[in-house]
Amino acid sequence: MFLLGLIVHIVFLFSIFDIYFKSPIVSHVKPYQPIHEAPADRLVLFVVDGLRAESFLNYTTMPYLRSVANTNGLWGISRTRVPTESRPGHVAILAGFYEDPSAVAKGWKQNPVDFDSVLNQSVYSWCWGTYDILEIFAKDDLSGHIYTEKMDPYDETYSPNRNTTTLDKWVFDRVNYFFNRQELDSEIYKKLQHDKILFFLHLLGTDSSGHMHKPKSQNFLTTIKFVDENIQEIEQIIRKFYKDDGRTAFLMTSDHGMTDWGSHGTGDDHETETPYVLWGAGVTQIESESIQLDNNYEMSLDNRHDINQADLTPLMSTLLSIPVPVNSIGQLPSELLNMTLPNKAKAIYSNCIQMISQYNKKRMDIESSAISFLYHPYEPLSSEKVEEILHVMEMLLAEEKYNSLISLCEDIMHLSLNGLSYYHNYYQKPLLITISLSFMGWIMFLLKVLLKQRINTQAEYSIASKGLLRPNGGVDIVIRTISILMAILPFYLIYAQNLPMQYYIYFVMPIVMWMYAVTPVKLWMVTLKSIRNKKTLLILWFEIVCYTLGSLAMGFAFSQRWVLSIPLLGMSLWPFLSSKQNSRSTYIAWVAGCIMLSVFSFLPVVGKDVCIELVILAGLIWIIAVSFYVWNTLMPYYDKNNEIKREAIMSIIQITILAISLVIIFLQSKRFIDEMPISRVFQILCWNFSVMFPLLPLFYTKKCINRLLGINTSILNFYLLLSVSHEGLFMVTLIFILNCWMIIEYKLIDVGKAKIDDLTFESDDTDNERNISYIERGINKQDFRRAFFFTLFIILAYFGTGNIASLNSFEVRWVLCFTTSFQPFVITTLILLKTLAPFLSVACTFRAIQIFTKAPVGCLNIIVLIFSNIMGIQMLFQVRNTGSWLEIGTSISQFVIVQTITLFIVLISQIAKIFTGTDLYGTLLKLLMTKKKYA
Repeated sequence: MFLLGLIVHIVFLFSIFDIYFKSPIVSHVKPYQPIHEAPADRLVLFVVDGLRAESFLNYTTMPYLRSVANTNGLWGISRTRVPTESRPGHVAILAGFYEDPSAVAKGWKQNPVDFDSVLNQSVYSWCWGTYDILEIFAKDDLSGHIYTEKMDPYDETYSPNRNTTTLDKWVFDRVNYFFNRQELDSEIYKKLQHDKILFFLHLLGTDSSGHMHKPKSQNFLTTIKFVDENIQEIEQIIRKFYKDDGRTAFLMTSDHGMTDWGSHGTGDDHETETPYVLWGAGVTQIESESIQLDNNYEMSLDNRHDINQADLTPLMSTLLSIPVPVNSIGQLPSELLNMTLPNKAKAIYSNCIQMISQYNKKRMDIESSAISFLYHPYEPLSSEKVEEILHVMEMLLAEEKYNSLISLCEDIMHLSLNGLSYYHNYYQKPLLITISLSFMGWIMFLLKVLLKQRINTQAEYSIASKGLLRPNGGVDIVIRTISILMAILPFYLIYAQNLPMQYYIYFVMPIVMWMYAVTPVKLWMVTLKSIRNKKTLLILWFEIVCYTLGSLAMGFAFSQRWVLSIPLLGMSLWPFLSSKQNSRSTYIAWVAGCIMLSVFSFLPVVGKDVCIELVILAGLIWIIAVSFYVWNTLMPYYDKNNEIKREAIMSIIQITILAISLVIIFLQSKRFIDEMPISRVFQILCWNFSVMFPLLPLFYTKKCINRLLGINTSILNFYLLLSVSHEGLFMVTLIFILNCWMIIEYKLIDVGKAKIDDLTFESDDTDNERNISYIERGINKQDFRRAFFFTLFIILAYFGTGNIASLNSFEVRWVLCFTTSFQPFVITTLILLKTLAPFLSVACTFRAIQIFTKAPVGCLNIIVLIFSNIMGIQMLFQVRNTGSWLEIGTSISQFVIVQTITLFIVLISQIAKIFTGTDLYGTLLKLLMTKKKYA
């Protein structure tokens, strides 16, 4: 069953890549060689990483570029698209298209599909900057015309005393040396005299300074001032090298902006609005007797022209008169160029031919395999209309009707973009329908498995009745026959259209799912009959509706966190509706815990604001709670029981380590604020603590309460070392309510005089067998409730304080206690462990509940799987392939969570089993005794 579920959910998981994450890059498009005269022989591109428009406009720390923009150059806002990250930003600038959704398969680190760029089309290009950016464009340079000098990425650091200008100084020094060395290589010198060449300078200092010191800090302003001064110097060096021949164009822009709190990736205006300044050869000169300045920015309004970021690609291509990269969707902002009308019309014509060629190739790829009677073409640009349009454009060009040609080309480019989108999503709707049907069939199949389990464990069913579990009878044969015949049709359609192999699985799977779900028909008929006889059909439907709505609410809470408070408040009423009563204090604690936990759903996502005081408060609350428990529960029996003495000592050790951790958190944060070097000694100490955390709980006895105390203390300690705000209080509240849940569940079962203090984590323990009567039982309504609570706590553990694994909410101070170096693997691992920490608390508590309720673990997992698949249908239609990496990544993570939740539960349950069932103290003691024996 586990293997079947794994296969089914792998299919569901990979289906979203065929539905949403196909690459929009059209392969094998032929570039069009432009016929207009080149306004410039060479172009110098400065990309100031992380420079937002506000920082350029509102401050006077870039006086040279502002002066150029107001006099002999042009400037404006370059509107980027989300995700506002370095790789897609540079791709948009140099290749003319926005994020490739299929890059998710590469972890957003690189484009998995090869694409064309301005660097490819240039005769020669020289690039300086960080290796991860330069590698995007130079890794497949087979002709050897792209030359790069790459910076060591480990020069990046988040230490507050780090001078971020050194990152840009590295680039400027090497460019300076390249042009100023006394004896240039003769071959290189000859190449430098060629036309159609490009110089690309990637300047990372502003991005690092913004992350570390924030964009309004003095350090950031100093960094961009340094950039401004050196851009002026580099311009002078290049002009001098080329004897000021007036054939060099210069462009300064940025790949993305940045928020006030030093992050980027989403659609905030500060992130999507970047500046550009264009000057030099081929640039329109504004002739005005008096400069009209913007009152807000003191920038010339006459010189301002706002554009889209992808438009920079055809702009640079036109300046050098090289082919527009074939994958570009940018449109030439011709008003920026000082060109004659014929040359301007020819340049726009080149841009249009490049775009319509891209559309035409995409259209023919679909048409070549589509079945004629099923094919629906994009009517505005059918094959006949494309031929007609090309003929008309050629005629207008030949007749020198340039204004008409420009107008027609602009209209055709818009149609081409719409057509590209149409054919890119051509098979999306059929795939969504068939995967949705598979989801529903899988849910019905799981319900059938639960019905079979209940029949097999109930004594009142006779052996004859159990025979209905096997498919038989004419109805079942008819259903199977019809299903087989229905499966032939999608096989033919997929084969005829030459679609990918996985499409066979997608379109056949719903037929197979529903066939096995509805057979044997007798099982469903007997079940419905038994429900009708017991007059519980109305109650059953009410429960089905409640659980379905609850699952949908959990799914909706993935995007609207406040919705999590609704099931939490509903859960607070649960003990009052139960048949057995608990103590008043237990009720008050449960209700208070549910209300407090629901409050966190309304608080801001962790990451944007830092409040270390809340982290310290969470640690102090836990220290007080554990100290109170030790003093009142363990210390009275300290001298009477060796096991209690051991647990008291271990608890005191963990409290001491937690107190030291709080001191480290405070001191490291203070050093960061005061811009002092972060203590390496404290970081080493934190790494040592992290090694100890998983080991310390294993020295406790296997008594549930005490072992959970040790586990939760270790988890919380590690969690706090990676916290920056109220998430520490969330973790304390979550642990509190989990313990309340365990106590209430224990009191609701018939345990006689047994106390929860005596319960251990050994499922086969003889004491447990005496205290809790064990009967092999089937699934019941209470198990559905427990599984629902467990699922809700898992969702809460991940989204209670926001998706802490998201890029935009990342705060460098999360990992301050462990590292200040830019080491993506280490940082990602630490954040992942922080994300998993609450899950382990939930899993360990649920394991205790499983033990004393004797709930069938396999069936509980199936129920959780049903809830997750209801959410899965909802999430399938909410996956996004546009927007920020935060939005795309969050939608993917939501779908992945609901698809892998059962597998994840099995894995986390095994980890919880190790944490709750391993006795490291006893193992070490046995080893010592054995050693003494043989000694």
